[in-house]
Amino acid sequence: METVEQLFLRYEAIAKVVSEMLGAARADQWSALIQLQEQYTQLVDSLRPVDATFDLDEGQRVRKHELIRHILADDAAIRDLITPRLARLSALLASSRHTRALQDMYGVKSRSGT
Repeated sequence: METVEQLFLRYEAIAKVVSEMLGAARADQWSALIQLQEQYTQLVDSLRPVDATFDLDEGQRVRKHELIRHILADDAAIRDLITPRLARLSALLASSRHTRALQDMYGVKSRSGT
């Protein structure tokens, strides 16, 4: 059985990974961001079964809520950085599909030979 301190160590590990994810997003290090997201998912999955098993006192609840607010703030900042890039990528993919459809319609081969 875990102690309350071990629970907080899990939350702090999640906060650290999310902070690193934000740094990776700001530095346009998308491969690093994806790897960190995998770590984040593993940490959250390991937290879920034990989180609700603790009766926290007022100070511990405040500490938990502060950690969660920090995690959510970094997560929102990551989404703010990623959303415009995903929109541009989506537009590029749509344009590529449109170009391919036109090429197929008019029998034009692409430059790559596909």
